[in-house]
Amino acid sequence: MKTISTRLFRDSVSVETFTGNGAYGPIFAASVTVLCKVSFVLQLVRNANGEEVVSEVTLYALPADEAKFTPDSRITFATRTSTVLGVSPQGRPGETVLVKVTCK
Repeated sequence: MKTISTRLFRDSVSVETFTGNGAYGPIFAASVTVLCKVSFVLQLVRNANGEEVVSEVTLYALPADEAKFTPDSRITFATRTSTVLGVSPQGRPGETVLVKVTCK
């Protein structure tokens, strides 16, 4: 299995994984720091509900961190907070080399 050098992931983001809704609103897991590559690019994507929305931030992370990026999770990078729209593994079938995370 091929892997990408961790030297390419020079940015770090704070992730609060969305775990569900409670009586008083959304519930998030404790914040964790994840190394990734952050790219500020506007692109039209589909969210978890299938609606077309504009993504303002794209993260590229290691496959081991994929479970932390559920839709509606909060991402904080340099005082800017975004919401995860979608997550897609990148690579060949059966071989994920990185995870693309689109955020609003």
